[in-house]
Amino acid sequence: MGAGVSHQLVFVDRLVATLIHLRHDLPHSVLGLLFGVDRSTVTRAVGEVRTLLAERTPA
Repeated sequence: MGAGVSHQLVFVDRLVATLIHLRHDLPHSVLGLLFGVDRSTVTRAVGEVRTLLAERTPA
C-alpha cells in the first residue's frame, strides 16, 4: 500500500453526504448508516468538503 489517506467514501459520496448534512441537518451518525461507514468517517468528510466549498465561495 502507498502512503497517504485512504478514504472509505469516494469524492462524490463525500460531497453528497456533506450537501445532505448542510441542507437537511442530518446527524453524522445517520449519514454513516446511509453510506455504510462510521460516523467519524462522515465527520471527517464533511469537514474536508466544507473547507473546499468555503475556498470556492466568492467573498
